[in-house]
Amino acid sequence: MAGAKADVDAETGDGGGAGGAGGGGVGSFSEQRLVEKLNKLNSSAASIQTLSQWCIFHRKKAKRVVDTWERQFNSATKNKKVSFLYLSNDILQNSKRKGGDFVNEFWRVLPKSLKHVYENGGEDGKKVVARLIGIWDERKVFGTRIESLKDDILGDNPPILDNNGNSSNPSSNPPSNSKVSWKDSGTIVKKLTVGGMPEKIVTAYESVLDQHFDEDTALNKCKSTVGVLERINKDIDDASTNGNQPASTLISDFQEQEMTLKQCIEQLESVDAARISLINQLKEALSEQESKSVVLRSQLQTYK
Repeated sequence: MAGAKADVDAETGDGGGAGGAGGGGVGSFSEQRLVEKLNKLNSSAASIQTLSQWCIFHRKKAKRVVDTWERQFNSATKNKKVSFLYLSNDILQNSKRKGGDFVNEFWRVLPKSLKHVYENGGEDGKKVVARLIGIWDERKVFGTRIESLKDDILGDNPPILDNNGNSSNPSSNPPSNSKVSWKDSGTIVKKLTVGGMPEKIVTAYESVLDQHFDEDTALNKCKSTVGVLERINKDIDDASTNGNQPASTLISDFQEQEMTLKQCIEQLESVDAARISLINQLKEALSEQESKSVVLRSQLQTYK
């Protein structure tokens, strides 16, 4: 595939390929392209996650992504603005492992955007905003800066969130098998000792659940994408062998498939990293409890 890859790099002027920083040479970024994607955005999980992945892939362009997001948000309908907030949430939570670019950029625009939805989006808008702020507070997305956001927007009387108030966005809702409301869940988490073993396990487990990801689907997608890349590679090599310049559609298809493959790999690596962290915490907890059990049984023997 190296020969075809060189042709692609020559066409795009990027020698970094899929492995280049930010993926700039793969499915190249443009504000117009982002506008088109934002125009098609809806509140479904698939729509939000697909565009979120694309934005994260181009995280080196975080400022331009967020500036474009803000412009389109300001001109969007009331319902569409909620989808924009869900998109920002997905980007924030899934990009933080790769750096704070989006955290810093979204902090410039989200306070104003959230306040607009909170004040003009009715009761549903209030619940969406309160829920997102609560999620970001619990997961320390913005650190201590979240306090000013809570005070400025929610004030002293934030809306009460219960199971009926949950939004339909899978990136902000608790797992479907959760039987407690966000408010109750937050109270429970806060009762755990900060930095203690239970809190570490809960945090690690939440990180795994936050992935909202079908691994089998991703693995199958990786496999099929590799097959498509091999076919396109053969077509490009055939064109080069015959002395012809590869068609621009082939180059474009190659770039899109490369981006898809890179996104799948990054998603799977993120899931695996979260799961390994959880496993390590569970192993540590198990070892700790086994040691305590041995000590307790030894002490009990002295009383028998």
